[in-house]
Formats: sequence, C-alpha cells, structure tokens
Amino acid sequence: MTVFTGPNNSGKSLILKELVNCVTVKPGQAEGHRWVAEVEVKSDGSGSDFISWLAERGVESRYNAHLNRSFLPDRHANSEEYGIAVDSAASSWERGELGPISHFLIKDQWTDERLGNQSDSSQWDWRRPASHPSQVLWESADRFREFSTLFERAFGIPIAINRYIPQIRLQLGPVGMEDTAPPPPAELREAYAALPFLNEQGDGMRAFANLLLHTLVRPAPIIVIDEPEAFLHPPQARLLALYLTRYAPAQCQVFVSTHSADFLGGALEGTSALPQREARGLALVRISRTGARAVAHTLPPASVTEILNTPLLRYSNIISGLFHDGVVLCEAEGDCQFYSATLDVIRGEERHDNLVFLHVNGKARLSDATQKLRACGIPTAAIADLDFLNDTKKVKDAIIQLGGEWNDVKDDVLVIQSEASSVLVAKAAGEIKKRIVSIIGSPRGNTLLTQQQIAAISETLKTANGWKTMKSSGVEALDGDSYAAVLRVVSRFATLGFFLVPVGELESWVRDVPRSNKNLWLSRVFEDGRHLAPSEELRRFVKGVRDYLVTPI
Repeated sequence: MTVFTGPNNSGKSLILKELVNCVTVKPGQAEGHRWVAEVEVKSDGSGSDFISWLAERGVESRYNAHLNRSFLPDRHANSEEYGIAVDSAASSWERGELGPISHFLIKDQWTDERLGNQSDSSQWDWRRPASHPSQVLWESADRFREFSTLFERAFGIPIAINRYIPQIRLQLGPVGMEDTAPPPPAELREAYAALPFLNEQGDGMRAFANLLLHTLVRPAPIIVIDEPEAFLHPPQARLLALYLTRYAPAQCQVFVSTHSADFLGGALEGTSALPQREARGLALVRISRTGARAVAHTLPPASVTEILNTPLLRYSNIISGLFHDGVVLCEAEGDCQFYSATLDVIRGEERHDNLVFLHVNGKARLSDATQKLRACGIPTAAIADLDFLNDTKKVKDAIIQLGGEWNDVKDDVLVIQSEASSVLVAKAAGEIKKRIVSIIGSPRGNTLLTQQQIAAISETLKTANGWKTMKSSGVEALDGDSYAAVLRVVSRFATLGFFLVPVGELESWVRDVPRSNKNLWLSRVFEDGRHLAPSEELRRFVKGVRDYLVTPI
C-alpha cells in the first residue's frame, strides 16, 4: 500500500489520475503528465496464461453455447454485449494493449463518484459472467457472506439481497428466515419488503459500502482510491483502512491519497496486526509545494515499520502533521494552545500558514518526535522550557538527532549546569506567609483545603536550586560567563529548529498571573484576553519559530 499525503492542493489526486491513465492507455500514448513521468509495464506469460491468472483471482470466463465462444466480464455491467471474448482479451495481453482489459487490472474509486448508485445493478443473462460487484454477491454465497460480515462490523447491521425481484438491490438487515425456491412465501416477501435499501441511506454508509464493493469483492491487482475518508466518520475511515490492509489480497497494489490521520492510523494498525509473513508493505509519500515547485518525499516501508514500533507516533495525533505545511511540537497541550493563539495574533490578516501545534507529553520525546516527522518530509520545529538543559544526556541526544554537533555546545552546557545546580534559593518566612495567604484566602476554621491548594502550598515550601529560578526568570537568572553561555546555546538550538523559551517556561510570558497551576494560569490568561496583547519578546520568539518553518511574516 502506498499512501499519498500532504496539504490541500499539493497534487495527491492528480498523481492517482495520472497513474490510472498510464495503465489504461497504451504505454507512450498517455499525455499531460505532471507527476508520473513514466510507468513501466512488465508482463509475463502468454495470453492463455493471462486468462488462467484471472481465473485464479476470481475472474472466470463463461462459455456461451449459442455463440460458441467464452467470455470474460465486460467493463460495463449494463452493456448489451456478452462480455469480452477470451481470445480477444488474450490477444490484447500479448500485444501489450491494456486499455480493453484494464478493468481486470485496475479498480479506481473517485470522491466525486462515490455517492452515486454504485451498489445496485440489473439482473443479467446468466450465460454472461457477472460484471458488477453486486452481481458477484448475488451468485456467490461465500463472497456475499464475507461482504456482509465486513459491513456489519462497521455499522452493526448485515446486508441482504432479495433474489425474487428483477433488480439486484442491496438491503439492510436480516429477514429472519431462509430463502426458498421461487415463488417465495408471503411472509418472506413481506420480510424483504420491510428492509430499507442501502442506496437510500446516508452518505457515510453508502460511501463505505461502495468502497468495499468496488475494491474487495473481486479485487484487481491495482486498487486506486482518492480520499477514502470522504463522507465517513473518523472511526469508519480508520476501519476502512484496516480492511484494505487486512483483506485486499497480498499481491494487490493499493494506492491511496488521503487527508485523514484516522485513515492513516487504520493502515498502520492493520499492517502491524498481520503476521510478519503476511504483512503488507506500507509506504508513505508526502506531497508538498515550495512556491511553484512540487516535491515528493517518500518514506519507504522499512521507515514506516519504525513508526509502527514508536508508540508516540502510532497512538497519537502527531502523525496528523503529515497533512500540514509545518508542525510545531510542544511539551503539553497548554503550550500548544498558548503559542498557537500568539501566532494568530502576530499573523493578523496575513495568509494562513497551515501550521499545526502538537504536543508530546513532556520534554523527553521532543527531539525524537521532531526527527521522525522530519524523516517523513514534514518541516518541524520544537519548543521546550529552559530547564531542558539540566540533563546532559538529553541535551546531547537532542543535538545529535537534530543534526548538530555535541562539541559545539558541550562546554557551554556544562557551564550552565554547574551554575544552575550550585545556587540554592531559600524563601524568607514573610514571603512564604504572604504566598500561602494568597493561596487559601480567609477560610473558616473547618474549611478543607482543595488538592490544588495543597499542591500550591507544597510548592511554596520547597527550597529550589537555580533551575527553578531559571524557569521563573529565564536567562536573566544567570550572569557573567554562564549568561553568555546560555545565550549561545539558545541561539545554536534555534538554528536546528529547537526553540528554548528564553523567559524560562510558558507561565513566565505573563508573570503577573499566578502560576501555581498551568491549566489555571492558561484559563486566566485566555479569560482576561491577555493572549491578545503579547509582549515584544513573545512576538519575536513565536515569529522566530514560524520563520524557521515558512516564509517570514
């Protein structure tokens, strides 16, 4: 499976259309390529080998005694022709003319066609082979049972086919009794008459059913799907991807363009759940534009496997960064909200950048997640509090992962750590009393303290070293050589797209709002509208992050 991702209007759907065109038109005659420069078609075997190969895949010929010829299914289910003569199909294969037989080789599903009536078909002359997927379900009990089971897993209701009417129309629900030889008894007719028709249901159900019908009922060697998530709820998009990875035959090639992190998550889940010998290779191709220039960045199956083995990427929404022009990773959700709001303010009426702020639940994963997203071709920056520098191994690993040299910052980092770790900051009794009063107010004697108040008082009573002071005061907490060192380290990290907060931590951007609890601090900042007037220093900081990812404001 190859999944094309990327921002809107980057060219994902066009790639698929060009791919289909190259297969369905005689090689060398397809025109108008922007993305697909060439498709090399390799074919082995004779025409009769091709016919046998189709039979192995469930596309069997049917002999017509009146015409004394055998026929394969026609391209159009409602065609008046008996189908494609076996000898004609074999001849087309041997000549390399894939157009007349392309419907055996490739099945394509396009967004603008998905809500049409693709689930119903007419009854047909049974001397002809079944062409439409619903005809296949009508005459194959095994295929029908497989399809109904998959549909029921998605929507909680099975599929039914009334074989006593002139049309083949898929219906919803069980009839509660077995089919009989015609004519059916009255209660069976009434049971079918009471079931709703699939084609009269909502967009999501119809779209899901049409995709299953035209890709998995009789799969072609090449399956092409444009935006499979269209009209589907997120859980259905995820399930659909899981179905495609698990139930499309192993020899099928599946090409998908998608905007959906849910679909991509389902593909990752389906791939990882299969035994290694059966696992479908999954490649990601991210399409992006830099001005008028389009770029495709491929993440091969081996790299996708690494993502599957990284729970942070597999089970979080970080992978949604594939669908944006840039990602800013933060320590926590509150950081994402604050910095995103600041970016909105400084951008004003300028063009929307299609950047997304995502969090990784702490500092430890920031550099690793940044590296993996960049490997997917996603421009990525990260924001961390200044005390990121207090762990030598963490800093060294980050520098290396981000493409820098540890020796460039080693001495400065050690100077900063020595200074911050050696300074003890003790609080005066008067300061402690004042702080506790501000936390608890004037309660009655039997009033119980809240857990938040208890935590705030505990924090107040702590004696901190210089790192705590740095979190509250930023680089200004240091002086002399250590001050010069921290400025150099902050600057060096910024060139690598890793931005250390110069004021120490998130809450230090608005110092006059109590910071005992980040969530309460953030709520107060937003409620008071303090985010609408960012300081000049905050503006410069966020602008620097944006400038690293896109054209400067």
